[in-house]
Amino acid sequence: MKSGIQKALILVCVIGMSACASTNKSIYHWGDYSETAYNHKHEPSDVTREKHKQALLAIIENAAKENKKIPPGIYAELATLELQVNNVVEAQAYLQQEKALFPESAQLIDAMLNKMNKAG
Repeated sequence: MKSGIQKALILVCVIGMSACASTNKSIYHWGDYSETAYNHKHEPSDVTREKHKQALLAIIENAAKENKKIPPGIYAELATLELQVNNVVEAQAYLQQEKALFPESAQLIDAMLNKMNKAG
């Protein structure tokens, strides 16, 4: 009898622990976004900007492999990184990709594009 109770208790513990196991249920693939964004924010440099840019590009490349979507704002953030080094043409292309992927962002993206056109 005692053996049956111990087995049941172990089973309950195993089930409970597996239910609490951390799983990523996000529909988006975030890759190393948090780490590189934090590093670039707290130690802005050409090196941290480039590492963050590469992480964003990896998110885009790997999202489909992970059966997940590209998160909103990734292309817009790439555009801001390009603007930091005066790559206006690339920034505009990234903003257009953001708008195509997330049509609900059209008003904001159009405003950003208009502001870039007036400044240039």
